[in-house]
Amino acid sequence: MELIPLGLVLISALLHASWNYFAKGSDEPHAMIWCVMTASLLVYAPIFLYRLPSAKFAPDAWIYLLATGVLHAFYISTLGMAYRTGELSKVYPLARGSAPLMVTATAALFLGERISYMGGLAIVLITAGILAAHLEPGEDSGWRFSFRKGRGAAVGWALATGLMTALYSVVDKVGVTRVSPEIYLYIMNVLTILFVAPFHLNGAGAALARSIVRDRRLLLNVLAAGAFMMGSYGLLLFALQMSKVSYVVAARGVSVILAAGLGVFLLKEGGQRQKLFGAALVATGLILLTLAR
Repeated sequence: MELIPLGLVLISALLHASWNYFAKGSDEPHAMIWCVMTASLLVYAPIFLYRLPSAKFAPDAWIYLLATGVLHAFYISTLGMAYRTGELSKVYPLARGSAPLMVTATAALFLGERISYMGGLAIVLITAGILAAHLEPGEDSGWRFSFRKGRGAAVGWALATGLMTALYSVVDKVGVTRVSPEIYLYIMNVLTILFVAPFHLNGAGAALARSIVRDRRLLLNVLAAGAFMMGSYGLLLFALQMSKVSYVVAARGVSVILAAGLGVFLLKEGGQRQKLFGAALVATGLILLTLAR
């Protein structure tokens, strides 16, 4: 994997972990994610309007835009449910850790993408590191996957989130060849917001949206998270144009270590030793990924 797309992915990972930390810190993660996405549209509207007249837009582009909009709507739903039932430092590693292997399989099936042995080893190490950060000792002194609350439900929603990530990544790999990445990203977010709104912006969610408008500090935080959210995926889309989707999604797994650190040190969640071991495996995988073709 070339250094430029890898650099884009690493910056994307930092931004992605940051807005996930913000969403997990809310009592209404579904509604907060929706509000953050809406804020991202406001932040990036000038860029969208400036680039739209000269943007590339193939006739079949709407097929991929609609598909990714639906998949991202499911992604938000599963991620929100995972955050309702599990901790950030547990949910996020499993959701992201399962994605690289799923992407490798779906990319091979739908895109005919093939990876090198070095790339395959890198993906395995990154996945192992992500999942190691999720492991904790059980009562029988063995190791197990566990959540302090939610348990099986949180695991299921986290894996569903990983599947959605794999599917929309493959769709977007093709989609950005039909539409300029910045335009593709903006329209994708508009469609996702429209698909999600009827299900999550009601009751407590509507109350949260009103409180954000009234609270200047919270509004600024939401706008910043929106900038991080769309900026994160925008960088990823540019990376997808330059490298294999299997490598891009695997490299993005470094965001798990960042999110785990946020969960441990800021949200006071446990598992410091597991996070350090997982970080070492992910770092090794990233080094190998730079050598893979």
